[in-house]
Amino acid sequence: MGPLAAMLSALVVTDVGVTVSRYKRNGAMWAVASLFFLTAYIFALVAGAIYLSALYTPLKATLILAAVSIVIGLIIIGIMYALNARDKRLAAEKRRRSQAQTTFAIATALTLFRKQPLLAAGLAVGVGTVLGLMRKSGDNNRS
Repeated sequence: MGPLAAMLSALVVTDVGVTVSRYKRNGAMWAVASLFFLTAYIFALVAGAIYLSALYTPLKATLILAAVSIVIGLIIIGIMYALNARDKRLAAEKRRRSQAQTTFAIATALTLFRKQPLLAAGLAVGVGTVLGLMRKSGDNNRS
């Protein structure tokens, strides 16, 4: 049993090491890509300011770009608020469904336990199995 445990632990450590290395590499690449996206955004703002200053005064061009940026920021905040509200609503619905299943299982088990204890024990195992199988793999995400 010792060599098998040593091999399995070495495999787990290797997989974790590879995963951590991949996350570090991806994080570094995202940081570099974000830097270039930020640079492109700044140059787009400068180009927009230059273009608008040819049409309007430089002060009006700057104010127009500021107003557009504020509106875009408010739209993004509104979208985030709506998505968070939807996630909370879905989590509450999932919690209510789980509580209803649990209440049903407990009520059934108590009723059967009073009348037929052996049948209740078998049914409790069956209900536990069914509830365990009904859970999806993403259900253990606590948000």
